[in-house]
Amino acid sequence: MVTSIDAPEQSALLTEVTDTRLLDQTVEEVFGLMLGTPVTVSDSAVAPTNIPITLTAVIGLAGALSGGYTVVVNEATAKQIASTMLGIEVTELDSDVYDALGEITNILAGAWKSKIDALHAACLLSVPTVVTGTHYDIHRKTSTFRMARSYWFCDSPLTINIFGEWPEARVPTQA
Repeated sequence: MVTSIDAPEQSALLTEVTDTRLLDQTVEEVFGLMLGTPVTVSDSAVAPTNIPITLTAVIGLAGALSGGYTVVVNEATAKQIASTMLGIEVTELDSDVYDALGEITNILAGAWKSKIDALHAACLLSVPTVVTGTHYDIHRKTSTFRMARSYWFCDSPLTINIFGEWPEARVPTQA
């Protein structure tokens, strides 16, 4: 079980936001209910191979938390997610695959934030954006925290990254 959490100081809200149990529960519920397929937490970090392509779905977070929620997959995982969501075999990367990856990321981000009282109604989600390519980095502003967690879905890897900071007026205090 691999988790990467970078957070300089702890607070009750930061502890809740970076609680991997909440994220795991969210991922299990969404994949179980929406796709009818279980996921498992990876024993090691799973990085996309960039062969032939990597896809990153990005959801922006704004309000009580400013940052992002990303799902990073390889081409095979993206096609598997789309195939399962659509109930048909998907063989090519096309708008259906991008839409399915964006939608599952949107559902995951919304379900995750709804489990955190301080974010439920006070954190807005952007529409999903899907980035594709072979060698790219997602650059972000320095964040208060960053969490990464990898999973297996139908023998296909996926990694969820959550990062963010609190607006100046909402910076959590030490617990």
